[in-house]
Amino acid sequence: MLVAELLLDDTISCCCKFCKMKHVTAFLLLSCYFLSSNANVSFSNNTVTSLPSPSSNLGTSPLDIECRDYHKLHNSSLWCNFINTTDNCRMDEGFINYIYTAFCKFDIKYLPLIATLYAIWLIFLFVGLGTSAEGFFCPSLEYIAHNLNLSQNIAGLTIVAFGNGAPDLFSAFAAFNNSNATTTGVAIGALLGAAMLLTTVVAGLVATTHEFTIAERPFMRDMVFFIASSFWTFYILYNGEIKLMSSVGFLIFYIFYVLVVVVGRYINQRNRAKMVAKLEREKAQQVINTSGETSTIADENTPLISSPNTSARNTNNNNADREADWTDVKLRTNSWNNEKHVSFNVPDEQKIEDSESSLEKILEGDVDVDFAGKSMLYVLLVGLRPFSASKWAKSGFIKKTVMFMQVPWKVFCHATIPLVGIEANHKRWNRPLNCLSLLISPPLCVFATKGGHVMIGGVFPVWALLLIIGALFAAIVWFTSSNTKSPPYQWVFAYTGFVVAIILTYTIANEIVNLIQTFGTMLNLTNVIMGLTFLAWGNSIGDVIADVTLARQGYPRMSMSACYGGPLFNLLIGLGLPCTVHILRTNKPILVKFTHLEAVICGGLLFSLCTSFVLIPIRKFRITPSYGYLLLLIYAVFLLVSILAGVGVI
Repeated sequence: MLVAELLLDDTISCCCKFCKMKHVTAFLLLSCYFLSSNANVSFSNNTVTSLPSPSSNLGTSPLDIECRDYHKLHNSSLWCNFINTTDNCRMDEGFINYIYTAFCKFDIKYLPLIATLYAIWLIFLFVGLGTSAEGFFCPSLEYIAHNLNLSQNIAGLTIVAFGNGAPDLFSAFAAFNNSNATTTGVAIGALLGAAMLLTTVVAGLVATTHEFTIAERPFMRDMVFFIASSFWTFYILYNGEIKLMSSVGFLIFYIFYVLVVVVGRYINQRNRAKMVAKLEREKAQQVINTSGETSTIADENTPLISSPNTSARNTNNNNADREADWTDVKLRTNSWNNEKHVSFNVPDEQKIEDSESSLEKILEGDVDVDFAGKSMLYVLLVGLRPFSASKWAKSGFIKKTVMFMQVPWKVFCHATIPLVGIEANHKRWNRPLNCLSLLISPPLCVFATKGGHVMIGGVFPVWALLLIIGALFAAIVWFTSSNTKSPPYQWVFAYTGFVVAIILTYTIANEIVNLIQTFGTMLNLTNVIMGLTFLAWGNSIGDVIADVTLARQGYPRMSMSACYGGPLFNLLIGLGLPCTVHILRTNKPILVKFTHLEAVICGGLLFSLCTSFVLIPIRKFRITPSYGYLLLLIYAVFLLVSILAGVGVI
């Protein structure tokens, strides 16, 4: 009877799933076709009564059975029945039941082909997650912070940090709030794995670019908080459950960290101002070296590599805080869009090459196009175009491959998520495109949250009502604005774009988590290992490219600070916020299965942090390539030991 009830629940859940995404590439069309076929799953009564019990096949309690235990069944004909009758195999949060599709919709001999298509689909979803989070979610956050007149410190520690860690946070939300309790291991593995990756691999690669000295005070402060947070995480995981007090404690601990940063920054700047005033009175801002050269007071934002373009900027930075925090000027290279965003430090006027056409100027994100006298179709196509021909020509093979996969995501996001520029000459106003987003985004949000079947009074669908409301607002905007001038209420679009970007990014993150769980099942690996590797690597690609590129451009100090400040935010908020929401929603603590693997991961992270905490002060805060190679070696050993622990060898 229990098996029949579980199967009936799965049948109802699977019948409610659907997939409506369309993509332009042929191989992705094929992938979406066989994946979306999962939407019409049904079972007969004869199938229900003939399914064997998983516990009877494996000789264990049903509570101890994981989905990957199908490997213990030597008869492959039993695999589908096992998948159907095992709670651990359920996928209720996403649109596609990847496990059921792989093992029950197709013959087992096609499993390698299905795994290959799943891998392509996973890469495509990672590109979509990066595109929506960094290309559309982050700009909305930046405008909101600008609109609220937040200070650089507060904005950097909240808005900018949240934007930079958006992929990790959305993935954690999707994993912790999944109906399958074992997916919490995906989130824990991803958050701890990303922290380990950034503090060893990325920091090591940054260290190999230049030999430089980091700021003492911010480094020691971040390391103390990071080590304390990691030890606290280990203690909670060791207890086997995350209670409300613990999850809220993570949030409070980060608020305390913000206060320490703000107060310390204020005191340091005040002392700095006094020192600069004294130097000005003594007319000694420039100190003559014994070699006859002049030197200026360097700060954390001063590049190590001098150039004619940076010399003037270095002079203007003389009065800056020598121990500038990683949150003040977080230069983020958008690996998905090949753009650089300097949070809240955008110049008032941007130089534009005369040789560029007006179309390429807006596509490169430099300035708005003058649409006077242009047709509505032309204006709409300009807004939907993913990138310019010049950007495509300048890109290499790998970048072109990523850009090719970005095309459907960028077109879709441009059509549904309105963007608002901060600068006076860059408002990003596009009347037909913004009206189109008002028309499409309301029903899109309904379908993305699985509300497409909800009826008003059992007759009228909710999505149709929101479509009518969206059409009404689109008409109002159309008749109260023009193509050449942004309306005074354009700021509203930043907030609507923020909401739509959250829903879209969270939906993509759900699919990624389900795919990670599916690959763990196929490869007979735990969810923690899958989160530690695939999810952590996928979400950290942007950080690796951004920080290493920034270091090579002459800013290794800033990159090194971001390697420790960024994952600290992700760990505290990534564990605190999703767990708090889940516990308040279910009134139950989150159960965590503590094994040797969790101990290895937490121990490895604490070991790498303590190693840096001891060695860097001994080396007088001097970072050299040899130190970078040591960090890379630590991660290689950590990864090897973690995988061996995950497969049960140790």
